[in-house]
Amino acid sequence: MQKIREYFTDGITSRTLQTIGSEVETQFLDNGGNPISTDMSQQILKLLASRGWSVDSRKSNLITTLVDSSGNKIFYELGRHNIEVATIVSTSDQVLRIVQTCLDQLYESACEIGAVPHFAPILPGNEDLLVIPDERDAIWLELDGRDALAPLARISAVQFTISVAREEAIGVLNALGEHARSFLLDFPQDAVWKKYIADSSAGYLHDRYGGPLRFESLDDYCRSLVRHDVVQGAHLVPFASMNGVDIPLYLRSVWWHFRLKRYGNALCVEVRPIARRTDGQLQDQLEKVLDIVCP
Repeated sequence: MQKIREYFTDGITSRTLQTIGSEVETQFLDNGGNPISTDMSQQILKLLASRGWSVDSRKSNLITTLVDSSGNKIFYELGRHNIEVATIVSTSDQVLRIVQTCLDQLYESACEIGAVPHFAPILPGNEDLLVIPDERDAIWLELDGRDALAPLARISAVQFTISVAREEAIGVLNALGEHARSFLLDFPQDAVWKKYIADSSAGYLHDRYGGPLRFESLDDYCRSLVRHDVVQGAHLVPFASMNGVDIPLYLRSVWWHFRLKRYGNALCVEVRPIARRTDGQLQDQLEKVLDIVCP
C-alpha cells in the first residue's frame, strides 16, 4: 500500500481547481441509423489527419489515436463507432471551449462521409461493435470474455478530471460521494457496468466498479484500492504479490465513480458517472461538478 500512497503524495504541488481536463465519448450512426462501420470511422480519422491532426498510434493498418498541435487527442473507445475526445488540461472557463472546438472538427469530418453523432448514453441493439485498438484492450477481451465486454462498446459518457490539493483530495471525494445518487439518476450505463462486472469471467470484486463513496483518510482510500487485484497479462494477481506495478495502468482498471489520478505533479479527482447527452448540456454537467467541489 505504501507505494500507492507515495504515488498520490510525493512531489504533489497542485491546487484545487487549478486545472481541468475532459473526456467526451460520441457514438456515430450512418444515414440509415446504424452504427458506422470501421471503414467509415477510419475515413473520419483520415480526414482529421489531413487537417492538422497527427497520427499518434496505429494498430496494423488502422489509425487508433490522433493528436493535435496542443496535445488534445481523438481515439477509439472500444466501439468501432464510438470516438472519444480527450482534452489537454486547462481552466474551468476554457475547458469546454477546447472540447467543443475538437468536437466540431470531429463532427465536420463525420458529416462529410455521411455519419452523424448520436447524443445518448446507450445505443440500443445487440450487434457486437467491439474494436480492439491496442494491446491493453486485447488483454481485457481475453480476461473478460467477449460476451461480457461487448455491451460496454454501446455506451458513451463524459468525464471531468479536476486538480486538487493533496490535503483536500479526500474531502472532495467524499463531497462527490454524497451526491452519487444524483449523478446515477441520469447515468443509465450504471446497469450495463454492473452486468459487465457480474458477467466477466475475470472474477472481479463487486465494488471494482462504483467503489466506496466515503473515506476516512488517504490511507483508507489506498487500503480500499489495493483490495483489487492487478491485471497481469490475462490474469488477476493480488496487489501485494506484485513487484513493479504500473500504477497509472492499475488505477485505470479500478472503475470507481470518483477516483484519484496523477498527472505530473498534479493530484486529480476524476468524475466518471456523467451520461453523454447533447453538447449543450456539457456546461450544466461541468457546473454540477464544480458546485460540489467548491460549493
